[in-house]
Amino acid sequence: MKCPKVLPGLIAVVLAAVAGMAQAQQAGVRLLVGYPAGGAPDAVARVFAEHLRQVAGVAVVVENRAGATGKLAIDAVQAAPADGQTLMVMPASSLLLTPMVLKSANYDAVRDFAPVSALAEYGFGVALGPAAQGATLAEFMAWAKGHADQANYATPGLGTPQHFLGAELARQGGTPLTHVPYRGGANAVTDVLGGQVAALITTEQLLVPYQAQGKLRAVLITSPQRNAKLPGVPTAREAGLPQLEAVDWFGLFAKAGTPVDRLAEWQARADAVLASPAYRKAIADLGYALPARPTAGLGPRLERERGQWSDRMRVSGFKATE
Repeated sequence: MKCPKVLPGLIAVVLAAVAGMAQAQQAGVRLLVGYPAGGAPDAVARVFAEHLRQVAGVAVVVENRAGATGKLAIDAVQAAPADGQTLMVMPASSLLLTPMVLKSANYDAVRDFAPVSALAEYGFGVALGPAAQGATLAEFMAWAKGHADQANYATPGLGTPQHFLGAELARQGGTPLTHVPYRGGANAVTDVLGGQVAALITTEQLLVPYQAQGKLRAVLITSPQRNAKLPGVPTAREAGLPQLEAVDWFGLFAKAGTPVDRLAEWQARADAVLASPAYRKAIADLGYALPARPTAGLGPRLERERGQWSDRMRVSGFKATE
């Protein structure tokens, strides 16, 4: 029997309607970033969003909710329905540390959020500027013992991972080091380069160009393995300071209570993106590492790392602020 001539047109209309429904559903997906455009979390979020569109055909809108160490984005996710339509990209350490260092952060990182995927990993590094003496960490610490008025280190701010790693370095090395907090990393780098502060603690990838140009002397990284772009710089374990070993990660998080099938859908999408050679290259170009198991075991990992950062904060003597 011949099909009526109207049938192809009817099929086209139905397909268009289905596609329109799918686009309408996807249009409501938001990816929140608690930091300004152009920063590291924003860069990772936008790389993920672009490859999510290419690999999985899902369009998301990246929204920057900068302020209060990511708390504005965290608050927005908490206020949104738990339907998998509002997610955020956040450094795991920020999600964990914010309620420890800010009394006003009324959330529990493990209870209130569901980790979907780790998107990229990175370690931290210690580097010396022109005001410091020594070519190695041991030489710097020996110099610092006799120059207490000059032995200081710059970080992006109070209550940051860099702050607590610096405090742990001072404790383990038996050498008082004065913390000089800044509002963000750019000014910290500027003052170390200018000789106003002796040392800098920042993320590994930010040290690479300054090390290559001879402007800073990287003396330690906190990753378990050496960084291929900083091959001569020892790890914390190699330096005899295993307590300083730390790896942070940019995570994709949903609100706790999101239906299991929606979380599984997002995990499948994330796995597909992270398996993409184009995504892997883009993340490597940013200076980050790819997680070995991006969507597996994130709940226990978050719990374990919360304990580690809590211990570092406690021994540093830092007290939560308003």
